[in-house]
Amino acid sequence: MGIFKSYDIRGVYGVEWDAATARAIGRGLPRLLGARDIAVGRDARLSSDEIFGELSRGITEAGCNVADLGLCDTPAVYFSTAFYGFDGSVMITASHNPPNTTA
Repeated sequence: MGIFKSYDIRGVYGVEWDAATARAIGRGLPRLLGARDIAVGRDARLSSDEIFGELSRGITEAGCNVADLGLCDTPAVYFSTAFYGFDGSVMITASHNPPNTTA
C-alpha cells in the first residue's frame, strides 16, 4: 500500500484509502505497539470523525482502550501521550495534503 511512509500514513481519504483501511490500521496498531491504551486526537476536517470512529473500532476490536482526545493539534497529542502515559497515540490530520483536499 502506497499510503504507508517511514513515520506516518499519508493519502487522500476516500481516494487512496477508506474506512475499511482505517479499521484495519486500528486492529493492527495495538499489537505493533504492544499497547493497552492508545490516545487519538483529530482535526476539524469533514472526514476526521469517520476516520476516528473506524480507527477506534479497530483498536477496541484488538482489545485495546481508546482515549478520545477530541479536536486538538498534534502537539497536544504528543503532550497527552507522555503526560498521561499512554502506550501510543494517533493524530488524525490532513495537514500534509494539498490545500484543495478538504476531506
